[in-house]
Formats: sequence, C-alpha cells, structure tokens
Amino acid sequence: MAINRKTASWAILSQLAAQNRRILSDWRAVVLLRRATDALPVAERRWIHAPSEIGDVRQILHQMARRGEVRPLPNLHGIYEVTVPYARAGLIAEDEILMEVHPYAALSHLSALVFHDLTDELPKTITAVMPSTERADLLPPGTETLDWESLALVTGKPVSHILDRPIHWTHTDPSRYFGLQEYAPRGYPVRVTTPERTLLDGLQRPELCGGGENALRAWVRARDLLDLDLLISYVDRLDIAILRQRTGFVLEELGLSHPILDTWRQSARRGGSSRLVGSAPYAATYSDHWNLSLNAPIAVLRERG
Repeated sequence: MAINRKTASWAILSQLAAQNRRILSDWRAVVLLRRATDALPVAERRWIHAPSEIGDVRQILHQMARRGEVRPLPNLHGIYEVTVPYARAGLIAEDEILMEVHPYAALSHLSALVFHDLTDELPKTITAVMPSTERADLLPPGTETLDWESLALVTGKPVSHILDRPIHWTHTDPSRYFGLQEYAPRGYPVRVTTPERTLLDGLQRPELCGGGENALRAWVRARDLLDLDLLISYVDRLDIAILRQRTGFVLEELGLSHPILDTWRQSARRGGSSRLVGSAPYAATYSDHWNLSLNAPIAVLRERG
C-alpha cells in the first residue's frame, strides 16, 4: 500500500495549529521543519533533509503563500500570517508578531501593565524592552536548546511599527535584563516583564507607563497579588538607592510591610534626586520618613477597590 507522505507545508502548519499560532516567521519555519524531520521517517515525508538555515525554507514559504496558506505581512520581512481555514479565528495579535520579529524582546511599561490588567489605559504605542547586547542568553520563545544545535540563532529586529502601531523601544544592560517571564494566554508564549518588575519600571520611568498617577494606581490594583519577596529581590538586584526609597514609600502607603524596609529607610538620604517622580520638579509635600519629595498624586495609593 502506498504511503501518503507528509509535505513540508503540512509539517509546519500542523505544528502551528497545535500551538494556536497565527503568525509564522521564516526562522520558526526552520525550527518546525527540523522538528518534523526528526519525528518522521524518511519514507513518511516528501522532503529529505532538515533545513540548516533560513534560505532552505524560503522556497517552501513562497509556495505556501502562492497556495493561500500564508500571506506576507507588509513591511515585516520574513513574517507571515497563517490564512488556512483551521488557523485561530479573530484578529492577529501584535504581541505574537513582536515575538517573531524580535524574539529576545519583552513587552514592558504600559504594554506590560495592559497585559497584566493593571491599567485601563488603551495605549496607541507598544512599549517593549530589549537587551543592549544581541540576545542576553535567551532563546526565542517556544524553542529549546536542542532546536538550535548546528543552527545559527536568529537576530532580533527592532522594527519601528507592528501593523499600524508604533513601537517605543527601550534598551537595558544584560545585567538588568531580568524580571521577565513567558506567558501563554492564547497558547503561544509571549515574553513580558513580570508584574513586580513592571511596577518598579513605572517608578523609574512613569512617562512610559501612562504618567505618574497611572503608574501609582497600578500598584493599588496589584496590591493583593504582589510577590513581596520577589519584588524586594528585584530592587536589591537593580541596586538603585532612589528606587529603594520610592518602593519603600509606596509599599508603606499601601499598608504592606517587609523586614528589609527598616534597612532601606535608615539608608535613605536627602539629595537632588530624592523625588518620587524623577522627571518632575520638587513638591512642597515631603516624606521625612523616606527623605522623599512627594511630587506625584499620592492620594491614589490610598484608594481601594
């Protein structure tokens, strides 16, 4: 009996369907086809060799596009929308596209607040962070070390827009590129700063989190969900004196306590940067407890519900 051998496009599309993906990058096509090559005997597939570089799958992707299985996304080289009938219904997600165009980046700041449901803002811009070096010892989401054996890791592309939305990129030293996690609310993984790291980023760069009031209100919404030990470890790892003051003040305003706060408070010194919001001018309202100018609408920290 003749064997109905599997095609390369079937091997790629079936794995995308299992992962609930609507977006396919050329580099992910390489990974998926390599996995299928290992999983299927030669007699059961129409292709012979596993791809060893992106160039090996370009013809396959062109054929898939001609058959209407995928379509190229405009202005995003090597990125395709899956259009076969069994693809996930609904609009394609910008975060899924982001992970394909820059697989070492993470949603951050206001976009991370939205992701974690810590704000009601509807931003027009995507905020994302990337390591200042190429990869910061990360693998692309949804892949393993084995996938990249004898295969060059993909290079991230800090594109200016995804679909019609601009991206505001921030860069950070690899030593501070932590507090990230892969979440999978729709089946495929998306890298996002954790709630704790996002809140700390809001104290450092509130202008990227919808402003000082919105950044503080996010702390109120996160209050009962915070992992305090994790939050404290992030602050100490960042090792920024003013961040200890800001975090300690906010935690106490929220009625939260931790043994380390006494140590932080004793080391707080009054100085030119001792403001709750660093980019805003000094305010007359002052916390002697934390040697901190309260130049933000701190009343929001006392809101509940």
